[in-house]
Amino acid sequence: MKRRAFLWQGSLLTTGFTLMKILPVQAKKLPLNFPEPDLYRLFKDPATVHRPFVRWWWNGDKVEKTELARELRLMKEAGIGGVEINPIKFPTRTDDLGKPAIQWLSPEWVELLQFTLKEAAALGLTCDLIVGSGWPFGAEYLQGEERSQVVVIATHKLEGPLYYEVSPFDLFKESDPAVTSPFAGRTMELLSVQLVPALLERMDQVIDLSSQIPGGEIKVNVPAGKHVLYGLVKVNGSMEVINGAPGANGPVLNHYNEAAVKKYLHRMSDTIQQQIGPLAGHVRSFFTDSMELEGANWCADMMSEFFQRRGYDPMPYLPFTMFKTGGMGNIYDFDYGAEFGPELKDKIERVRYDFDLTKSELIRERFIRSFTDWCKENKIQSRAQAYGRGYFPLEGSFDIDLPECETWIKYGLGKEMSETDYRIGRAYTMINKYVSSAAHLKGKRHISCEELTNTDMVFNDTLEILKVAGDQSAISGVTHPVFHGFNYTPPDAPFPACSVCATVGCEGFVRSRTVTMSAGASVPLASSS
Repeated sequence: MKRRAFLWQGSLLTTGFTLMKILPVQAKKLPLNFPEPDLYRLFKDPATVHRPFVRWWWNGDKVEKTELARELRLMKEAGIGGVEINPIKFPTRTDDLGKPAIQWLSPEWVELLQFTLKEAAALGLTCDLIVGSGWPFGAEYLQGEERSQVVVIATHKLEGPLYYEVSPFDLFKESDPAVTSPFAGRTMELLSVQLVPALLERMDQVIDLSSQIPGGEIKVNVPAGKHVLYGLVKVNGSMEVINGAPGANGPVLNHYNEAAVKKYLHRMSDTIQQQIGPLAGHVRSFFTDSMELEGANWCADMMSEFFQRRGYDPMPYLPFTMFKTGGMGNIYDFDYGAEFGPELKDKIERVRYDFDLTKSELIRERFIRSFTDWCKENKIQSRAQAYGRGYFPLEGSFDIDLPECETWIKYGLGKEMSETDYRIGRAYTMINKYVSSAAHLKGKRHISCEELTNTDMVFNDTLEILKVAGDQSAISGVTHPVFHGFNYTPPDAPFPACSVCATVGCEGFVRSRTVTMSAGASVPLASSS
């Protein structure tokens, strides 16, 4: 039903009930002459576009045509409307039955993709295709500036008078961020070294020691009193793809590097379409999963772009704008460097704001725009979870055809909301409201959701909890669930089957369980531990 028709008929119905209270008995017998849509029929047998989709994990790309076809039929019978084809790392401690892994984008993989698209079309199922694998996407072939980069800080608190020596390696060791999935091939570069008083009030109090970096050792006579030595460190290839499938693992893409982004995207579409032809008409959307960049904040022209946009050089202030970060880019220490006088503190906070603003602009221009333009070139819709640190909460979703959010529901639902863990007692994240609001501001009615990513604890989920989580999504603006998820699992796979972890920012298991769907059939869904 159209929204306008719903409001009109609803108002008539409300007026009718009101009149029935005040009119004579004879008048109450008059029929209400407006058409009644067959809502029950629509609810019982919705169109494909209104049915839930599932994230369909191809675990380790250890897939075969016969099983792909069987699982598509199973999902169709259970009332599923579409699948998001999602290659991912094969789970540890799970029997792979001796099945070989198919390399992402290899001729064999593309042939399997083509087979799947044809089978899905024959069944009337819609297909989406994730870009790359895991999150955030990347690949083994990425080199140099194509890899994600992050600038971080190391500090040593000193008390003089003191003669002090420190090697770049010591500063690298301290600053190396504790990301969820560090890339083994990452390299580090020392950008600057400064000594400052423990209470820094003016920039002319900074002693710059950066000229000593080429010599491989920093030596300084620390004056009397408390001081802090700052080392500004750039990490090249800072993280690898979380749970990437073979061929799509390795270092994460540098989302601030426009040339690298376009090269990556076109390599994927060109490789597939040169073998099987255009994907338009066979794939509804290309999907970008959670952009959990774990603090990535750098590209080769970051400083020149900053100067062009903000009108000044941030480099002298940059070390003092940084905090100590760890997994997911979370700040775990706000106070491990020097203290700042009131005037300098205000200036540093303004520089920090300008730096974050510049990063967000570059992400939107170089990644989001490149992604949506690529989708348009291929005549395929864009679907993305375009939010998180470094992104504009609303504007990140503006340009996406099918903006997507994500629903978690932690244990403690209905209990007092914890001040120590924002997830306890809550059934959805606030980002759902930002994504749905962005869609509404752009006149879009389709807001998809990575649904039921984490529902309570392993083997403790109930249909009631799943229903509550889904309802919370609906009232936060979600109009289409993409269940998280359906594991590619041959019938002879031993318990707990081919479970795969896709919990944001952690490694664990996802257990398969059976959830009754519409049509009276059942589908093994997964909920993260």
